[in-house]
Amino acid sequence: MSTSLPPPPQSNPMYSYSTNTSTSTISGPGSHQRPLSMRDSMSRSPNPPPAAPNGAGAAGGGAAGQNILDRPLNKTRGSEVALASWAFMFAEIVSYSQSRVDSVADLEQRLTTLGYETGQRVLGLLLLRSAQASHMKDPRREHRLIPILQFVHTQVYKYCFGRPADGLERSVEGEDEYMITMNQPPLTQNISIPKDMSQLSCEAFTAGIVEGVLDGLDVPARVTAHTVSTDQYPQRTVILVKLDQKVMDRETVLGK
Repeated sequence: MSTSLPPPPQSNPMYSYSTNTSTSTISGPGSHQRPLSMRDSMSRSPNPPPAAPNGAGAAGGGAAGQNILDRPLNKTRGSEVALASWAFMFAEIVSYSQSRVDSVADLEQRLTTLGYETGQRVLGLLLLRSAQASHMKDPRREHRLIPILQFVHTQVYKYCFGRPADGLERSVEGEDEYMITMNQPPLTQNISIPKDMSQLSCEAFTAGIVEGVLDGLDVPARVTAHTVSTDQYPQRTVILVKLDQKVMDRETVLGK
C-alpha cells in the first residue's frame, strides 16, 4: 500500500497503485546457467526503435571524426543514441556480469554497483548543466527530501530513459520508504530471463543509478528493484528506496 506524493513543479502525471513490496530470498546457481538473451524482435524489426534522448553515459551524434571528449557538456542536441543500441550494450553488460558471479544475488549486486557509478556521473552532469543554464557559479542543490525525490523521478529518469518515471509514492508501511515506478522499463524490455532465474531483476542497474544520485545529494539509502507485474504491464518495476535514519532525522529538524 502506498500514498501518492504531490506532483513535481513540471506537470508530470503520477499514477497510484497498491502493492506489497516484500520479496523472497534470491538464490540459485550462477555461471553454469544459460545466459540471458536479447529478444529476436530487436534484430528482426524492420523499423528501428525510437531514439532515447541522452542515454546515460552514451556516446552519439556530433560531426564526423569529432572526439566525444571535445563536445561541450552543456549541449544535448545531437547526442541522442538509438534505444536499440543502448539496450544491446546493456544486454552485453548483463551477460558479461553473469559469467563472473556465482548466484542471482551476486549478479544483481554487480549490476547495482555499475548503476551506482553511472548515477554519480549523471548527477554531476545534470548539476553542471543546471548551473550553466542559470549562469550560476555553483549548482543549486536541494536539501528537502521530497524535491530531491521529484528530481530523481523527473530529471534523472528523463535524462536516462527519455521520459519521467510513471509514479512516485510513499509507502504507508513505513515513513522511510518511497517507491518509484516505471510500467515499461526500456532497459530490460528486450531481455529474456530464463525460468530458472525468474527472481532476477536486471533493473537492479536502475536501482543503482537512483542510489548513486541520492548518495551524491547526501540522501543515503538502500535502493532495490522489484518486478510487480500486472496484466497490462508484465515488466512493471518498482524501485524501492529505504532511507537512512539520519535522512529522516534531518527532515524532522528542517520541518520545524
